[in-house]
Amino acid sequence: TRRSKLSRPAPHVWLLALRPFSFTASIVPAVYGGLIALALRGRHGIPDFRFDGFSFFVTIVGCVAVHAASNLVNDFFDYRSGVDQPDNFGAVNVLVRKLMSPVHVSIEAAAAFALAACCGLYLVLQAGPAAQWPLVALIVFGALSAYFYTAPPFAFKNRGFGDIQVMLSFALAMVFGAFYVQAHTLSWLPIIDALPIGLLVVDILHINNLRDLATDRAAGITTIAIAFGEAGAKRLHHAYVVGAYAVTLALVGFSLLSPWTLIVFASVPAALKLSRAVQALGAPDIDPMIVVKTARFHALFGALLILGLIIGIAA
Repeated sequence: TRRSKLSRPAPHVWLLALRPFSFTASIVPAVYGGLIALALRGRHGIPDFRFDGFSFFVTIVGCVAVHAASNLVNDFFDYRSGVDQPDNFGAVNVLVRKLMSPVHVSIEAAAAFALAACCGLYLVLQAGPAAQWPLVALIVFGALSAYFYTAPPFAFKNRGFGDIQVMLSFALAMVFGAFYVQAHTLSWLPIIDALPIGLLVVDILHINNLRDLATDRAAGITTIAIAFGEAGAKRLHHAYVVGAYAVTLALVGFSLLSPWTLIVFASVPAALKLSRAVQALGAPDIDPMIVVKTARFHALFGALLILGLIIGIAA
């Protein structure tokens, strides 16, 4: 009945709608960007600032909040457009599963955007008049990117621009923003340093699109995976993973990252295991957990990269 559909969801359903398993994609760049500022402090033209622990925490919360909002908006518009169907591989859309109503999802998305806005306002006020505008620009960009990722009239994800948008939002902008909150200095260095985790966060979306090749084609969606075809998309996954290691090595070689960050190579066995799982993908034997596995690899690589930074700062 209509009454049952609109009844208040249980707390675990509200949490499920947020897709918390994906939050490492926003936590890693937020933490990494703040630590990059600390690692570069007093070098390469970066001023010797005082690290603000509370602003660091608020930055992480804000990044996760806008990520949660993006997940909810994505579910809302994929449900409304018919892209998400009950038989989709690994579908977690609470609307498709009739666990929540569109009204509830809209309210939760608005709450997530409001939390992100509060975090952004605090950080802007903390920055002071001389350093506010870059933060304002980043916050506005983050909000618009989160909404129009799937929302019309742009719906970037469905027009083949999702990979670029994810790289810009979940790597370059978040890392630079977290850096800027601390250093209040414009620099290309945090953007360059963001590339390894950027390649892997794009890979999460790419593997999602590889898994959904058939359903996305049927829905008339354009993705990089569709453009490359199944075999080409699998090769692109390998390129993203190898690229993340190669860029990290190059950044260490140019003294833009601590040599301790080479600890990321301890994740090579996990990378090989994931690549074998990706290579084995093919209808009808689709691993419904393949996207979660890719997100876990991104989290492992990111955690090791952060650990290397911390050791380098402390050394």
